[in-house]
This record gives sequence, C-alpha cells and structure tokens, in this order.
Amino acid sequence: MIKIYILIIIISVFSCKNPIEDPKSKNDKSNEKVISSKKKYVHEVPDDIKEISGITFLNDTVLVAIQDEDGTLFYYNIKQNKIIKKQTFAGHGDYEDLVKAGNDMYIITSEGVMIQIKNFESSDAVTKTISTPFSKINEIEGLAYDKKNNRLLIAPKELGLDKDKTTKHIYGFNLKTMKFETNPAYSIPLGEIESQFKGDGFEESSKKFLKALGNNNLNKIFRSSAITVNEKTNEIFVLSSVNGIILILSPKGSLNKIVQFSGAEYKQPEGIAFSPNGKLYISNEGGKSGTGNIIEIKHEN
Repeated sequence: MIKIYILIIIISVFSCKNPIEDPKSKNDKSNEKVISSKKKYVHEVPDDIKEISGITFLNDTVLVAIQDEDGTLFYYNIKQNKIIKKQTFAGHGDYEDLVKAGNDMYIITSEGVMIQIKNFESSDAVTKTISTPFSKINEIEGLAYDKKNNRLLIAPKELGLDKDKTTKHIYGFNLKTMKFETNPAYSIPLGEIESQFKGDGFEESSKKFLKALGNNNLNKIFRSSAITVNEKTNEIFVLSSVNGIILILSPKGSLNKIVQFSGAEYKQPEGIAFSPNGKLYISNEGGKSGTGNIIEIKHEN
C-alpha cells in the first residue's frame, strides 16, 4: 500500500513538471493570423461628407471622398480638416466606392454600374458609364486599383456571380482592354475565415448574429464593404463592417492575416485606402445623428 502511494506521488510530480500541453506553446502567438489594430488618429469630417462611402488618396494630405447619395467628388485636406474642392460628375445615385487609377477616377454604384472620369483633374475631363454583369443582388461596395496587374478589383458585399454562399469573390476589370473578367481574380472560402476564430469571442458573436438571422449562412459572417491594395507589398486589404475585420490577402490570394478593430469610432466602416506614404485609413459613415470620420490605424504586416 505504501509503495502504491509513493508511485502516485511520483506520477503527480512528473505530471506537474511535464504537462501534456506546454504553456509556452499555448501563449505563443507568433503563428496566429488574427491580429489587433490600434487607432492612431481620428479625423471627424464636415457634414457635407457625413455619409462618406469611399476614399482614395491623391497625395499624403489630400484625398477624394464620395458619399453614397450625391454624384460629387469631395477633395478633402486631411491635415486642415476641410473640403478644398467639389466636383460634380453625375446626379443622385447610390455611389459606394471610388479609386484613382493613373489620371482617371473610377466610381462604382451598388448595382455595379461603373463611371470613369478620364483625366478627372483637368478642365476637359470626360465622363463615361461602363456596365458590368452585376445587379442589385450582388450589392457592390468595394473598388480598388491593382497597379501591378493594370486592373480594377471589384468586391461584392453579397453574392458573387455564381451565387455561392460559402465563398467571397473579388473580380477584375482589365484597364488595357477595358473588359470585365468573369472569372474571379480572388476567391476567399468563408470557412477559412471562420476557422481562425475558433474558441474566441468572434465565433460566439458570429453565432449569435447568425442565430438572430435564423440561418447558418456563412455569407453573413464576412460582408465586403471596401477594398484596397497596398502598393508597397501588393497585398489586398478587404474590409468587412460586419464583425469589424480586415482580410489581408497575398498577391496570389491566400489569406495572410486578419486585422480586428473595435471601438465607438468605427460607426459604419465603408471605405479603406492607403496614402502614398503607406498609412492605412478607414472611413466611417456618421448616420442620421452622428459625425462621419476617417481613422488612421496601425497594423502589423
């Protein structure tokens, strides 16, 4: 009996010193894909662009913004916190995003109608409407310039052209041929996004969100609300207002990182863009009673 008791003590001691799960490996976050962002500056914008839905930079201090109901470009000096110029390109509509590509400006509506303003800063700017295969059911919200591949990237908030509810697609528009590419430039399996959050608060909040909707549709976990390209790394940044995350894709489309953000300042994230010096910004609509803003955020690559 004494020998058995001693044996139990020895086993207990070794179990404490050599646990099955190494605490170091549990706390090692070097391989984690999910990282947190930090706010650096919050710029509250004038009422004219309170419903800001997209941004693109001309230089490090001046950006062009659009709001979803007016066909107007707002030139905004981010350091002076004021609109320095307005440029009308169309009438009332549902304009979701815009991007500067060379000397041209491109704007896209929720139904996928694209507007090109050729030589947009010159006195002889020419406006042209470009149709795409999208419609209201796709709900387009993201437009970006992929300089390396000389194309625009278009991100539906809802379903892609194949209506696949398990995958988010990003499509290309070739700026050389001025043709839409029906095969997706990038495809993001929603299950891969969900798997990065197993066992943490994101998973639980997503479950509650889906339960409230009364379905198990992964398409509601990530809904693209804006897209941009980091020209220094050629990575693609896809913003989702739902669940407050940014997907960072490699130039080939694999999932590199997921940036989480949270806070009252992120009222309704609808725009994302890099300034030429590499700083990352998110724009937020103000809503009926709030103030829109543009937030410079810090993140890890």
